[in-house]
Amino acid sequence: MDFKDCMQFIMESQATCTLCTVEGDQPRGRGMIPLWVKDDGIYFTTAASKNLYKQLRTNSKVELCFVTSQPIKHLRVMGDVEFVEDSALREKALEERPFLKALGFDTSNNPNFILFRVVNGEAHFWTWGDNLKEADIPRIKF
Repeated sequence: MDFKDCMQFIMESQATCTLCTVEGDQPRGRGMIPLWVKDDGIYFTTAASKNLYKQLRTNSKVELCFVTSQPIKHLRVMGDVEFVEDSALREKALEERPFLKALGFDTSNNPNFILFRVVNGEAHFWTWGDNLKEADIPRIKF
């Protein structure tokens, strides 16, 4: 398996994920929908005014967990957050997700509009059959 299998799972299942950060000694999780899944990472948006952004600035390590229910299959992804300043990608995000404009992100250079991706990580799939064999599951580097 390789990262293309992860990309396919995320895109085909249209799975939301839980994105986990740490604030001090407290884990924080929130439901997220990826903007894109590309060879160079998994893209998301947030706002500079949100706690998520502050947590990512303090500690760029995150974990994502995508889950489908029929059949039950998990994709766990650990990696680093990289903030994306590319104006063309930021503009594309605004065009593809109209709800962002409704939130007040009227231009790609709005300082509250944050585009980031998860990079430099590893991922693995998990099913009920793997329940007691987590350490043996092959990791996929990306």
